[in-house]
Amino acid sequence: MRLDIWLDGVPRPVGTLESFDSGAVDFSYSEAYLASPVMSLSQSLPLQHGGQGDVLSRAFFDNLLPENDQTRQLIEREGISRDDIVGILHHLGADCSGAISCLPEGAPPLKVPGDLSADYRPLGDKALAEIMTSLADFQRLPDDMRDPSPLAGVQGKMALTVLQDGQFALPATEKKVPSTHILKVPARADQSDVDHEWAACVFMARLGLSTSMPRRLNVDGVKGLLITRFDRWESEGYIRRLHQEDFAQAMGLPRALKYERRGREGRAFTAAGVYGLLDCVRNPATDRRLFLIATLINLALGNNDNHAKNHALLYINGDIPVLAPFYDILPARLNNDYTDQLAFDIGAAKRLEEITSDDIAAFFATFDIEGSRYRRFLETEVKPAFNQLDQLAKELGTQGMKGFDDSIGNNLMHFAEVMSLNLDIRERDLFVARGGGWMAGS
Repeated sequence: MRLDIWLDGVPRPVGTLESFDSGAVDFSYSEAYLASPVMSLSQSLPLQHGGQGDVLSRAFFDNLLPENDQTRQLIEREGISRDDIVGILHHLGADCSGAISCLPEGAPPLKVPGDLSADYRPLGDKALAEIMTSLADFQRLPDDMRDPSPLAGVQGKMALTVLQDGQFALPATEKKVPSTHILKVPARADQSDVDHEWAACVFMARLGLSTSMPRRLNVDGVKGLLITRFDRWESEGYIRRLHQEDFAQAMGLPRALKYERRGREGRAFTAAGVYGLLDCVRNPATDRRLFLIATLINLALGNNDNHAKNHALLYINGDIPVLAPFYDILPARLNNDYTDQLAFDIGAAKRLEEITSDDIAAFFATFDIEGSRYRRFLETEVKPAFNQLDQLAKELGTQGMKGFDDSIGNNLMHFAEVMSLNLDIRERDLFVARGGGWMAGS
């Protein structure tokens, strides 16, 4: 089976994805596209003649598959193996999240820009309430509703568009027009995640880090986040898609290896891998600095779930990407269901409380910051950010999030000790992470 691979805005297929009787898959760029390429599909799939091979092809396209009821129902109905990526994309590839489409060979492109005045129909209050209630109760959409743009990754999300008058909307027809926002609704037991993630994103933004900002919703007692999509561009009333890829795709890793602990040497999501990947961006030094600061702020916030699919490259103009705004900044350590293990090692440390001064130094050395430069970076970049975060977190106590404030304070105290930083940290109560972590006397 062969599929044509389209990139939104390109007038011809960029290549083909093929499956073989052996079970292997292979992506190759078309000769016509290589004659006048706009960009590579991925940093892991460079422009070249011939096939990319099963390992890299499978990793990239597997990351496009949504993990939701629609995918599971298709697998059961059609008798398709979960490993049959091409077979699944034959049915679902027209709705891939983002600028990529995977269509039957010879089929015309379906994704088009969206006219905000004509291509969308407003979503009524009742329908929005039904959607949010179903997502909260069952982590899926109501039975009579189909997601117009299924999102890769976990459930509990839906693509929506916000019109120029502020109304929520869905596509008015079967046209594959872009959405502008993501509606994210945690399960009933995790509704506090809404306030925690919203506050964490606000803090990141106030610290000068580009962030995909959410807006809090509360409909019939169900909380959710409405998150602006960073891979969209609006001009003169039209919405267009921008190509993006997460770090797993860019590093040639399947979704199963989005955490370092699941990989092996040479095939894992590591700090060293990120350093190498950021060679490709428009300004490597700037984006490496941003990644370093964001990593430390994430950990101070208690977000140890900053895995490979929670970072991305954004292709705004041509083949040279930029580091995408940070997103999914959830203080996971506040939630019972998350592990206390780090998404990627900091030095040799695999848990936040294991991080030592040697681990911090090794982490920075991976990014080529050592000696006097390392000490200067801590004093001039990290210390001001930590002090500002401590002051920002004052707001949490008045918003019913004292535990979050305590967690931040405890994390900052640990970093102050291992980095030998004289931080002006407010006194807090001891915070004990639910999934493990700080314990009395530690």
